Amino acid sequence: MALKQCSLCDRKFTKLEHVKRHERSHTRERPYECPTCKKHFSRSDVLFRHCKGHAQNALNRQQQNQQQHQLNGKKSDENQNHPNAQQTEAGPNGAPTPQLQHDQSLSPLSRRRSSQQIPQNENQQNTNRSPSIHVRRPSITQHASPSDSRLEALINAAAHLEPPSDVPWRSPSPINIGTDNDRFLTRAQDSMPPPIDPAMDMLSFSPAGHVSSLDQWAFELVQSNHPMPNRTPADALQTWLFPLDNDILATNGSHHMAIDSHFDHDGFRHPAENQASPSGSSASIASRIPRERFARVESCWPSRNRKSTRLMPTLWQNLVLCESTNILSEIGPGVIETPISERERRNSRWGLDDECRDMLQGALNNASQALPSVFRAESYGDTASSSGDAGASPGGEGIQFPPAEILDIALEMYLYYFHPTLPIIHIPTFSAKNAPRTLLLSMCLIGLNILGTAGASKFVSKTFPTVLQMVLSELQSVSTRDYPPEKQLRIIATALLTLNLASITGRKSRIAHSEKLYAELISTAQNHGLFSANESPPPDSLLDEIMDIDARWKAWSRIECVKRTIVGLLEADCWYAAYLSASPMIRPETVQILPPSEYNLYHANSPTKWFHLIQRGSRIHTNRITPSYLPTPGLKLESTSFRSLLTLLLLRAYEANDRLANANSPQKHMEPWRVYSEDPRSRELIPLLVNLSSSSIDALRTADLNSAVLWHASCMMLGCNIRFFELAAGRAGPGPAVAALEDISAWSQTPSARRSVLHAAHIFKLLFDRKVSDIVNPHSVLSLFQAALVLGLYIFTLPTTAPSCGIENNCIELLDLVDWTCVGHVGLMENPTAPTTPLGFGDGSVVNFIRNGGAFSITGIAMEGGYLAARRTLLHCADLMDGMGRWKSRTFSQILHIMSDDLTETDGPDSDEA
Repeated sequence: MALKQCSLCDRKFTKLEHVKRHERSHTRERPYECPTCKKHFSRSDVLFRHCKGHAQNALNRQQQNQQQHQLNGKKSDENQNHPNAQQTEAGPNGAPTPQLQHDQSLSPLSRRRSSQQIPQNENQQNTNRSPSIHVRRPSITQHASPSDSRLEALINAAAHLEPPSDVPWRSPSPINIGTDNDRFLTRAQDSMPPPIDPAMDMLSFSPAGHVSSLDQWAFELVQSNHPMPNRTPADALQTWLFPLDNDILATNGSHHMAIDSHFDHDGFRHPAENQASPSGSSASIASRIPRERFARVESCWPSRNRKSTRLMPTLWQNLVLCESTNILSEIGPGVIETPISERERRNSRWGLDDECRDMLQGALNNASQALPSVFRAESYGDTASSSGDAGASPGGEGIQFPPAEILDIALEMYLYYFHPTLPIIHIPTFSAKNAPRTLLLSMCLIGLNILGTAGASKFVSKTFPTVLQMVLSELQSVSTRDYPPEKQLRIIATALLTLNLASITGRKSRIAHSEKLYAELISTAQNHGLFSANESPPPDSLLDEIMDIDARWKAWSRIECVKRTIVGLLEADCWYAAYLSASPMIRPETVQILPPSEYNLYHANSPTKWFHLIQRGSRIHTNRITPSYLPTPGLKLESTSFRSLLTLLLLRAYEANDRLANANSPQKHMEPWRVYSEDPRSRELIPLLVNLSSSSIDALRTADLNSAVLWHASCMMLGCNIRFFELAAGRAGPGPAVAALEDISAWSQTPSARRSVLHAAHIFKLLFDRKVSDIVNPHSVLSLFQAALVLGLYIFTLPTTAPSCGIENNCIELLDLVDWTCVGHVGLMENPTAPTTPLGFGDGSVVNFIRNGGAFSITGIAMEGGYLAARRTLLHCADLMDGMGRWKSRTFSQILHIMSDDLTETDGPDSDEA
């Protein structure tokens, strides 16, 4: 059998089809042919440099020809007009090569950068000078042979794809290539090497023009190598001259050609590369761009220090999947969580033993080293020793770290007296041993402050700056470190407790130090979307999927803990906005929250009791509420939902007062409801608050004590601007106080004033008649302070000619029970006399007093206008405030004592003594 030989090499084959397949492999390996010398090249960049070499040879021959003409003494004008000037030297292919025609519109060698043009010396004898210092004369006309014309057309086509001449040499970027759906090849990461001759890099080819300027021969040449339908000459030359990244695959430093799937169906790539991409290409999307380019782009942007991940979109799901029994417990990696044994419960109900005490003391000692010097004078940590005793403080006094027994008592004081006001701790699953140190320290300091002994108060004062700095540092790290969701929530809850530690005492020094923590905490909560419950689906379905009762109870308790923390953040913003007389940080119109469930359900101490309460009708799911939530008339709201809704409405009132402060006359500002009725964002506040009287407030006060106080305080704020009363008390000094008293004197003659006084009196009554089991929260203390200002200054500014209580006069007792559904909008609306309104307007003594005024009494004592009656009222409120809670609201009660000129109050508001 005759052997068939390959026409391109010496190899022989037995079959013709083998020869054809072998010859096709030659085409794949060496697909690029030089149009001048017919040499083949396997890479387009090598062919490009080879073609530039031809161009340099032609340029050198032109220089020699010019020098020869100069030596013969020919004039430049004759050279320009001579049409048959030719070169006699042979080209690289052995045939005479005529000089290239120098037409600026056609030749790619006609221009170079102006910065590189150097005047030529006419007497220069070297005829082989480098093109980098030779100046071509544009007036010389030359003829081009077909071969050189093709060479020039090829280089001209390359100029359309070549990088600009004024930037360093680099490979063409696939990002800048306009592709269709049929061209998805990519470049390898190695860029094209520089030209063979460095001087060639200084040449400037003709600029990119329209595709019609490309030579048709070059386009046909490319089409013969890579046939593809619907391709333009520019597309074909782009791919042929500069193959994309996936055309050149590097293996152990050697390169071989890999044709795109449009040209090759034999599958030269790895199996992973043959997976279809979303765009239909065999190459993945990411493989089309070198990874080095992504790194270069990354360096153009500043580093991101803050995390962009929000907690809320996946908050409930993360809480359900959390491994900790209690969300506020911190279990180390690899440690198995074990419940407290019955023996440990008998010795210390909460597990706070000597080991926990030593852990807390060590945390304080370590934190005090990093405390700024401005706080060290008040910090316990500066003076504490490892044995638990403290040396002399800067003031000359020593202090001792409390023993474990005292800390355990302080923890009980916290859980009995403060926890009902902010129930974020799930008591049945709480253990002091598993709690984070800063959280446990905050709880103990609140308990010691409630305990109120001299040693406990002094320890709180010395320790507070250190704990505050520890909590602030942890909170600031949330935005920069990748903590799991449960750890972030523990830090947020700890910061909330620390803020309340500052607020329950009312000391302005502690509150001033806590302002930075307050701003950081609310900003962090907003950034994580904790006030945007609409960003995630409700957790109902997640809980219903859990079949095990114990697991469902624990997952539900973690969710409830976070719900109560979110409500606590809203209350903290309300409290600080009122205390600082500033706008709240939270935008109330965007708030959407899930209110907590019933209190007794949250404190069921076992999954069995919890499930039993659910079977008896307790609800574990709550409906989402917003600031514009409109309750159904006659429907009784749950206490937790009612309190959350009132907090949102009060937040809106504070925001509106600050936003509309300079919008109208002072008289309108004395009656905020007038300003609200003209503001589209606030006008619905009035009906929302009034309608709540029919759903959750009645004459017998069956609602929660603190919720009832909050409702009265909100209605009182509709009829009077509390800022004017604070100014009249002397918040900004004597000057503003005089002007505010004049405004209050005019306000006291309005129906709004008489309704506000009625609400203020009922705040006093609710807190005076409280039961022993009722726990008063800090917001109720603030409401009592505001009610005292309204009552006292109203009585003080009454004219002396006002009617007094007599035998024949119809005197109203301000503390008598009131049916608020009959009062309706009286005093909060212009002429509310329509009998067909849903709530109605009665003609009783209370409504008559609001409309027309008249004599009144408090606890049976007739009130007359003037300082003496006002002084008595202020002292009664101050006395009630001092004995109302397990903590002392020093600043508020101190202000009332000063206003009443009480000489028995000698301690300053920031005194550290008990």
